[in-house]
Amino acid sequence: MSESGIPGRVVTALVGAGLVDPQRVDAAESVVEQTLATLPQQEQAAARPRVGPRLTEVGAYAGAALVVAAVILLGAQYWGDLSPLQRTLLLAAVAAVLLAGAVTLVRVAGGSWRAPTRVGLRVRLLAGTLVAAAAVSAGVALGSWVYDATVPPASFDEHNLSMTAGVGLALVVLVGGYLLVPSVLLHLALGAATVMLLTSVWLGEGDGRELVRGGITLAVAGGWLLLTRRGWAERTAGSGVGALLLLLGAQLLLEHDNPGWAHGATLAVALGLFGLYWWRGEWPFLAVGVLALTMAVTEALVEWTEGSLGAGGAVLVAGLTLLAASGGAVLLRRRREHDHADRPDRPGRFHLGRRERHA
Repeated sequence: MSESGIPGRVVTALVGAGLVDPQRVDAAESVVEQTLATLPQQEQAAARPRVGPRLTEVGAYAGAALVVAAVILLGAQYWGDLSPLQRTLLLAAVAAVLLAGAVTLVRVAGGSWRAPTRVGLRVRLLAGTLVAAAAVSAGVALGSWVYDATVPPASFDEHNLSMTAGVGLALVVLVGGYLLVPSVLLHLALGAATVMLLTSVWLGEGDGRELVRGGITLAVAGGWLLLTRRGWAERTAGSGVGALLLLLGAQLLLEHDNPGWAHGATLAVALGLFGLYWWRGEWPFLAVGVLALTMAVTEALVEWTEGSLGAGGAVLVAGLTLLAASGGAVLLRRRREHDHADRPDRPGRFHLGRRERHA
């Protein structure tokens, strides 16, 4: 028996599984060869290992990297000689090329202009990389134009108009790319751009702007978690991003004159995430909950002692709190697993983020 070809490997696997008599391997291999010979050419090609798509994928990554590198080199060499409009048009053209590459890739791989269910993981990551690079290029293009058009020379953008406009356009591009071909990479890019927008947008002057910024962030985090259950394709990534946004919203309240708002909100976030973990069983809730509890206790103690703990004392408190929170998280996880294991299965019951049904 020859194990070098596909028939030989198939028969060897069948013999190893005890499904074929070792005395009849030659006859079995002959049957497999005859069956493969009668298959259409497309199915025979699918049975062979494919090298072409991998080479194409490497070439696409390399091409995108060369485009970005060329823009950086050209910018370093000629950026000072270009007018603001020329800079914007150059970056916008790069963004358009990268977006066209992503759309064409999805069209070729999926057979339609929007076929996320028929696009493989590697194609998703490649298309997501192109869309993310296009979002950065488009955002910088608009942001630089707004800065040159609205900010007087030798001064600063006090209201962050340029950054807000650039990040806003980048978010639009990322949302469009995610609707085209969902991927974890684009999901994380959306989270990062959302954080940049929430922390940089100008909300006017006044004592209550920190509360407004924190409240908006908490509201966005709640919407993110709802989309995790209803819209986002990547539930684990969505849970992690939403939980981190909750923690960010609570921590933004530290800028308020009364930091007790931040301590209380962070503790509430920790308890809420522990409850979400008990309900949904997704580990990002537990991990971020432990982090939030550690931050809440440490910050509150440092504030109440008016900094008398010092750096060493603060680190010691953080370490002890983290150890205690981690131990509690382990007990919570075991208790949850034991509780759900003891319950009889019921139709429609949710367990660890998945819906179980009777077989």
